[in-house]
Amino acid sequence: MKKLIFLIIPLLVLSSCQIAEEVYFNKNGSGTYNFKVDMSGITQMFNGMTGNDSIQKNKVVKKNDTIILFGDMMKRNKDSIRNLPEEEQELLKSLQDAKIHMHVDESKDEMYFSYEIPFKNVTDLSGIYKKLNKLNSYNKKGVKEMKNDMTPGYQVLYQFNKHGFHRMVRKTEGAVKRPAGGDEKMLKMIQYEIVYHFPYKIDEVTYKDALIAADGKSVHIKVPLDSLMKNPEMLDFKVKFR
Repeated sequence: MKKLIFLIIPLLVLSSCQIAEEVYFNKNGSGTYNFKVDMSGITQMFNGMTGNDSIQKNKVVKKNDTIILFGDMMKRNKDSIRNLPEEEQELLKSLQDAKIHMHVDESKDEMYFSYEIPFKNVTDLSGIYKKLNKLNSYNKKGVKEMKNDMTPGYQVLYQFNKHGFHRMVRKTEGAVKRPAGGDEKMLKMIQYEIVYHFPYKIDEVTYKDALIAADGKSVHIKVPLDSLMKNPEMLDFKVKFR
């Protein structure tokens, strides 16, 4: 997960940004995981840096909304994928139905991208960060991997049934690079939000600052990114259903 975060930080620190993971659960344990980075506000900042009215008047407003189906990319590059190690091929197959959404609308000062990954059960969901990093490492052609690498310092596991939900954070072996002091100040500007939608009514949540939606079936938690990176276990919590 930290590999993914460090790859996007250079863009995030330029604006008031937010990282969000949103998960929809079905009663059978399957669902959809969505990881979104919202950089809305960055175009306004760039316009302010330009500071030239004539340039602003002649500027072409960018507007783009693109959805990339990872399965289509795999079909286009099936020959290259066939030569990969079997474990790598299996990981890519598990992303067959994944989507990458990139949206830019300068007229509305909007800019964000998101990864949408379906999962079959909570065991499948527990490997979601590995899948996110894989999506992040492939370009449009699907063959060139980024060389940036970051050994994760923790793992997130999940438990889910009709009685409740548990998000478990477990430390793993391996050194994790820490950002420099200046970068830590920038990280405080970034909010990390998790939103979980359940098919059951929520009775209680062990995380004290969690918000329960009006429908009683969704839980919202938001923390500064620097706090989360210093203490990932702060988002180890349980939800009890009615």
